Amino acid sequence: MILRRIDYKLLRGIDPVAARTAVLEYLKTNNGNISLASRMFGINRTVVYDILKKEAEKDLSDRSKAPRHSPNKTSLETEDKVIEVKNKTRMGAKRLSRYLEKYENLVVPYGTIRHILRRNRGRIKYRKAFRKHEKREFVDWYSAKPFEIVQIDIKEIRDLKALSKAQIVHLDKFDIPNYQWGAMDVNSRFKLIAYSKEKTWTNGLCFYLWVISWIRSHGITSEIVFTVDRGEEFGGKSWMKVRELRKLILAFGCRLIQNRKGHPEDNSHLERSHRTDDEEFYIQRVFKIKSEGDLLKEALNYIYYYDCVREHSSLNNMTPFDYLKRQLPDLDDTIKLVLPIILDNISTKIGPWGGYNVLAQNHF
Repeated sequence: MILRRIDYKLLRGIDPVAARTAVLEYLKTNNGNISLASRMFGINRTVVYDILKKEAEKDLSDRSKAPRHSPNKTSLETEDKVIEVKNKTRMGAKRLSRYLEKYENLVVPYGTIRHILRRNRGRIKYRKAFRKHEKREFVDWYSAKPFEIVQIDIKEIRDLKALSKAQIVHLDKFDIPNYQWGAMDVNSRFKLIAYSKEKTWTNGLCFYLWVISWIRSHGITSEIVFTVDRGEEFGGKSWMKVRELRKLILAFGCRLIQNRKGHPEDNSHLERSHRTDDEEFYIQRVFKIKSEGDLLKEALNYIYYYDCVREHSSLNNMTPFDYLKRQLPDLDDTIKLVLPIILDNISTKIGPWGGYNVLAQNHF
């Protein structure tokens, strides 16, 4: 009679105690033959001896993997002090290590502190503070006057849903910037655009300041409310960026409202214009663009067409500029000559600064 082998490792993975019990029961049937038992279960004889030892100790469960003797174990007093300071300061392991050495005359490596905190999770009494998102302020599009509400967003030019693969390959071949930055007045649909190769916070800050300077330099004095999504290039999740940005633009008579996450309809006017950009500009003119200079030239022609020639059904078949002039007869006519720019060039050629530097200068 050929006996079928039993997979001890599989059985032990399910229930260690049941696996060891099975070995002991088999030993009873073969007069305690260790070799037969080891072959039957596919294990070494030392494992069988270990099971017999566990039976003698009357405990078939797994032993603790913790060392029986730890001469270098951190003392309970030190662990208590680490937990006490952690609850007091809320610092991370590295800062806790420096703090303890400086103020408590206690040298504890930060790796040890990590292990202490892991072992004593239940003793850490504070909870991480979660910042509750503020409720989005109501924005009344329909009663807004010219440039009182300006929507800002960014669009990828290489959009597979709009351009063909050949057009995208053409843009890649000549290293054309991929990002179109847009700002649109909700009242008149008047639009400004800029471009960049990188979608960065510094370029986003450049775009804010460029839009503000263009509007203010042409005689618009009313308060401007910018509505933006939660992309990192516009401040994103960083409460510090958003707070300091609001302080900065407040000096120019502007406010910032972040749209709800996952609600592109909060910027619906500008989002809809992206489709027009694709259909009436990029799809038709991509192959004419072979350099950044060509892009700016084509964009200049297009944005003039969009603001001053193209009639919009939502404006009673008027152009955005004509709609603006009807409401603001004294408006400087040169506002219609929007000059698209490359944001990367501005942010790198003005000087060795970044988005945080500008906010810091405003803060101090």
